[in-house]
Amino acid sequence: MNALLAAALAFAPPCAAQTPVPAAAFAPTGASAGEPSELAPLPPQPPPTMVLNWNDCVSLAARRSPSLTSAEYSVKAGLASYEGSYNGLLPSVTLSNGYTRNNNVNGVTLGAQGLYTGVLTADWNIFNMGAVAAIRTARAGYSQAQAAQRQASASLRYNLRAAFANVYFSQQSLEMTRRIADIQARNAEEVALRYDSGREYKGNMMNAKAQALVAQASVKQALRNLRAAAKQLERYMGGGPDEDPFEVVTVTGTLVARQPPDLPARLQDYLEDVPPVVAQEAAVENARASLANSESVLYPSVALNYSRFRQGGAEFPNSMYLWSAGASVSLPLFAGGPAAAYFSVKSAKKAESAQLETLRSARNNAALSLETTWAAYANAVDTAVGEQAILESYRQRNAEAEVRYAAGLLSFDNWQVIVTQWVGAEQGAISDWQAAVVAQAAWEQALGKALGE
Repeated sequence: MNALLAAALAFAPPCAAQTPVPAAAFAPTGASAGEPSELAPLPPQPPPTMVLNWNDCVSLAARRSPSLTSAEYSVKAGLASYEGSYNGLLPSVTLSNGYTRNNNVNGVTLGAQGLYTGVLTADWNIFNMGAVAAIRTARAGYSQAQAAQRQASASLRYNLRAAFANVYFSQQSLEMTRRIADIQARNAEEVALRYDSGREYKGNMMNAKAQALVAQASVKQALRNLRAAAKQLERYMGGGPDEDPFEVVTVTGTLVARQPPDLPARLQDYLEDVPPVVAQEAAVENARASLANSESVLYPSVALNYSRFRQGGAEFPNSMYLWSAGASVSLPLFAGGPAAAYFSVKSAKKAESAQLETLRSARNNAALSLETTWAAYANAVDTAVGEQAILESYRQRNAEAEVRYAAGLLSFDNWQVIVTQWVGAEQGAISDWQAAVVAQAAWEQALGKALGE
């Protein structure tokens, strides 16, 4: 008797016509007044006005990215310093003109008179190891700036690729959630009709409507995620609150992860192009230049000089010209102290050894990074391929289950299990393909690929 009564209550018809159940109907009965009872609002959703492909994004980032522009200016500054350092090996010429007033000229008292002097002086350090060391230091600084620019470009390429993939797959996710929301709404209507006819439980009807509400929430979440992803892409293309705002951006094209190449047998052959290794090699070069600068005080310097001047009572006098020429050799014996040169050289040698060890560590880390990023890339592609196969099977099962449920050959509980698996597979496939694309970008960053490559 109790079982019959429970069945009768379960299949009791509704007291009023069925209408879509609002979100508030699913709020907990004990919810306080401050707890949300409906879906959160959406941000403004203006229609897209700019469609960009990958090459468009690369072009914008190359022109507008502040990090890349800063690195390029550093390279130009380093080149200017390097080229200017050669002046230390070139002669210098000075031209001067002066005026003095006195009452004594060459020891003879003549009374007060003015004397003009024009002087041309040329100096040339024909042997100066300090100037050579300065050139090496400037060249090392230029190499470091180039390595930093390459590293900034590779990092920007990875971040831009990841942001582009985020927008691309967020768009796909939005389309997918909208399709799922339509299907869940149709399923909820079908279950409601079966409940109205007394062929379905009330709890199942409420569950179907709740699933439709969850699908609507997923659409809103996808819209918010897409907007945030577009803002992130804008940031890596050089946009920001202080810049002219971009128009509403969508991306187009086909974005898939390529099949991973075979793992190189000799990873060390790829290390010379890896930005961290190149940067550390430049640091070693700079340390060697510092050592050469410390050792320069151990060598003599040789300089030549020549002066020619005229003196007279008129501006730019044309009489009484004199000249002088000479050469000098200098060797600082105790400049800075008796042991200053010794300890300076010793310190520079230790600094060079430290940079060499850091280079060895950088090469080891780069080889490990190549190994791990390749493995992550290959694993991500395998996962995406497997998830795609599972998705195809779940799509087929869901289509069959929909027909079987409509024909009364499948219970609601079993049908919802299949629907839940299908929804999860749709979401998982998009996430897995996005992860594969990002893993490919990480592998290419480890190889040192710069923006535009």
